[in-house]
Amino acid sequence: MTRFRQARSLPARTITPPRRDRHGGMSPAWLLMQAAQLSWEIRNVLQLINGMRLNLTEELQVHSEASDMLLNAAHATAIMEARLPLAPAWGNGPLRARSIFAQAREAGTEPAEARPDVDLTRPPIDPQIKRDIAAAHHEDPDPDAQCAGTTLKGDRCAKTIVTGIGSQHCASHLTPAERQRRDTLRAAQDRRMQAIQDALEEYRARLATTWIERYGHRPHRVELPAAPSRPLHVVPLDGHPGLTADRNEQAMLALFDTGWLKLCPRSAEVVGALLQCPRATTADLAGLAASAAPERWASGEQWLESDIWDGIRPPNLVLPALGEDPELDEHPSVQVLRDALTARRREWELWHAGFATLVEACDDPPLDTMADLLAFWHDIGLLVADGNEADAPVWKLAAEPPTPWRVVHTRGHLVPPQRLAAALDWLLDSDTPEDADLLPCEVFALISPSAGGHSSSTITVHGVAS
Repeated sequence: MTRFRQARSLPARTITPPRRDRHGGMSPAWLLMQAAQLSWEIRNVLQLINGMRLNLTEELQVHSEASDMLLNAAHATAIMEARLPLAPAWGNGPLRARSIFAQAREAGTEPAEARPDVDLTRPPIDPQIKRDIAAAHHEDPDPDAQCAGTTLKGDRCAKTIVTGIGSQHCASHLTPAERQRRDTLRAAQDRRMQAIQDALEEYRARLATTWIERYGHRPHRVELPAAPSRPLHVVPLDGHPGLTADRNEQAMLALFDTGWLKLCPRSAEVVGALLQCPRATTADLAGLAASAAPERWASGEQWLESDIWDGIRPPNLVLPALGEDPELDEHPSVQVLRDALTARRREWELWHAGFATLVEACDDPPLDTMADLLAFWHDIGLLVADGNEADAPVWKLAAEPPTPWRVVHTRGHLVPPQRLAAALDWLLDSDTPEDADLLPCEVFALISPSAGGHSSSTITVHGVAS
């Protein structure tokens, strides 16, 4: 039986090292704590996956050792950051966690008095379970006392007593009252362990979901609203008498088919407002978009003034740079995560630069705010005026919105060939739907041969060189 001891409370203070050192660089102590927290999360994810048609016992053992080493390193760093008394260092070897703990104890400092500010989530336990354990627990006069019972030969039993139930006997010589107290304590402890396991499983499931949302998707993904439903076997805008969608639904479906929504940041917010109010002024659209996310925007005016990239950022997980922590670099999970973050950041940078290039290829000024984005949509023909209301134009979706290829083809002769070529390359890389009446090679034909041998001046599109 596992012995039950009351946890000894220690006066502990939490140490949070600064993010920057005195030279302005990233604080090694702060980075270590971030690495320890990340390692602990990875261990929980591995524990959740283990057994799901995968045997990760060896990986868990190796990672648990590495995770414990990082936690010890973060703890030791917190002690040094708190400038607690340390004995003089001995030997010429580098400082390590165990030597720091030994120096602290030699100087009269208990390491448990200073703990790193590492967010290791502890599962919540029902207070009633704790009260049941406390009620079933009985203090022992001496936890290492010898059993008061006797053997079959009449000799005194040499075993130690069962602790935690206030007994005087070992498990073989328990009295009926002591046996009942032991069973009551065991049942309470079993309920506590089951509650911990259930809470950990729930936490690991949430953690895995959070990791998938944080690192498993493209960081710039904008979930588009569902397009208006269409009857089966009926294609909108095809002129068939069986078409049942109204004009607003037809225009929305046509907008989805152009590919603009995938190219423009935060376009889902504009489309969400248009789905609620197909005819609206700029202020009405802004108010509807702001009301859809009250935790982000207090008013429509604030939404209009917000950055078009607000909330759309590359993943930002602080890890030591490659080479700063060799032990961390050697771990395969950390390397995979670093590669994934680098790839996601690269994708975001390509989208960010590609959209700016596309706007310039459309002969429009740079877009900074959502008001600029609405003006851009009006300028390229996605939004058209449908009357006025209180001296403010009322907007609605164009019945046949132009495709990106059509807009660039119309305005491409107004911009430098290099910019036009970069924008067209990005349209191809983004898998932008083609215009049914305009082949991409016709758009590439706008690039002047005098582009100075630009790499995009000669591009093969669907087997056609331009």
